[in-house]
Amino acid sequence: MARVLGLDLGSHTLKAVVVETTYRGATVKSYFTAPVPQDGERIDRLKAALPRLLEQGSLAADQVVISLPGTTLTTHPISLPFSDPKKIESTLAFEVESQLPYDLGDAVFDHQVSLADEKGAQLLVGVAKKNELAPVLAALHEMKLDPRVVTHAGLVYQNLLATVSPTLVEPEQAVAILDLGHERCSMAIGRPGGPVEAARTFAGGGWSLTKALSNEFKIGLADAQAWKEEHGAVGTEVVGAEAERAAGAFMRALQPVLRDLRSTLKSYNARSRRQVGLLLICGGTAKLRGLAEQLGRDLNLPTKVLELPVETREIIGLNHPEAAQAWALALRGSVSGAKAPRFNLRRGEFAFKSDFDFASDKFGQIAAFAVVLFVLLIASGIVRNSVLERREKQIDAVLGDITQRILGKPEKDFTIALSLLKGQESPAAGIPPRSAANLLAELTSHVPPEMNVTFDQVVIDLERISLRCETENSKNLEDLIAALKTFKCFKEVNEGRVEKSKDGSKVSSRLDIQVECPTDTEPKG
Repeated sequence: MARVLGLDLGSHTLKAVVVETTYRGATVKSYFTAPVPQDGERIDRLKAALPRLLEQGSLAADQVVISLPGTTLTTHPISLPFSDPKKIESTLAFEVESQLPYDLGDAVFDHQVSLADEKGAQLLVGVAKKNELAPVLAALHEMKLDPRVVTHAGLVYQNLLATVSPTLVEPEQAVAILDLGHERCSMAIGRPGGPVEAARTFAGGGWSLTKALSNEFKIGLADAQAWKEEHGAVGTEVVGAEAERAAGAFMRALQPVLRDLRSTLKSYNARSRRQVGLLLICGGTAKLRGLAEQLGRDLNLPTKVLELPVETREIIGLNHPEAAQAWALALRGSVSGAKAPRFNLRRGEFAFKSDFDFASDKFGQIAAFAVVLFVLLIASGIVRNSVLERREKQIDAVLGDITQRILGKPEKDFTIALSLLKGQESPAAGIPPRSAANLLAELTSHVPPEMNVTFDQVVIDLERISLRCETENSKNLEDLIAALKTFKCFKEVNEGRVEKSKDGSKVSSRLDIQVECPTDTEPKG
């Protein structure tokens, strides 16, 4: 299982969705939001909001996916007379350069194929300036949220298209998804279950409505934002003269968005010869009451608020269209293969550096170290074998000398030499398997090292040991007997009468030890 963090870097609120992927799909594990300050430069506002988001809960994930914030990412539809991926890669830079008002070296771009057939390929190309992308990556890296994927805010909705039921539109009709954010609108168009065929981002959204309300009623922006969120409505949801006045301000602020929507829909229809049969809206501004119905009338297009799948509602909630972008980003990291949008601005100098990539960069040093280690292992083996060979020759010489003196002929094979020494015909056959010296050595070696004991009147023969021992107390005497019994050849250890010394500081006793080794009772063949 892998965890993916979809991080929506909105200009009003940061949204984070963590999903856990399994072979069955993706499960939402957590959803967090944090407000973004409205004063200052965009990157400074982002830096101020990120710590607040991290305070909400754990965002630990195996990968992070974001879309480039703001409206600086431009989208270019490009047609090529071929669909071979290698040819597209080698040609695309020239096509992009011809459409840019600035030097290609200052840009980072990527593409996604929207349509490919024998006639060629239709591409959606997103281009951003490097000086717009770099500060965002630096801010996220500082907070340990380095994204593996930086994608297009519209293209990321491909995985949401897969959740749209085909029965909602006619067979040849497409579905449009419009994310109405605070300062930016993102749009994706495609058929249910298919790829995104058109995508773009443009300025506009909730902040325009807030400023229009502030100007209409001559109130502060914070008060206008709060009134909009609590009482704002358009269309048939408007109740009261004050609400009518506010709705008029909202609709005037929405006119630029409506113009961009009409031109995008018209362009898609002309290029694809296909009508859009349904508009789904999401984002924070989509929560404005009556907006879906009003847009449907203005665009003459069925419009609904996008509903997230049932399985996400336990964590995210029921009425949270503003979470759609974060959830789509999380899906972007959890879906692979043809269903995963290809677009990723982490290319070239901005390529994501994972642990494996770091190891690849150090491959030369690692390879050199491995070669040196291999050579040292070979040298060590040669030296070790040489020492062992010399030592083996010395042992053979000693074994040959011993067998020469005992058996009358040298024998270097240890197994044969041992067999000959044990044989009945050998001079060693008469050597008894044990001696009084051996038994005395075993006796003393089995005395516990911490015990203070004295032996005297020791009489040893090959079948019995008789001795007198003196120690500090009866407990020591019991421990001594127990220790002696652990030797396999001391079959019985019998204790005599225990006597105390005259001053009472010592105890003594006579021990009688019966000697019988296990080999003594084995049948002789």
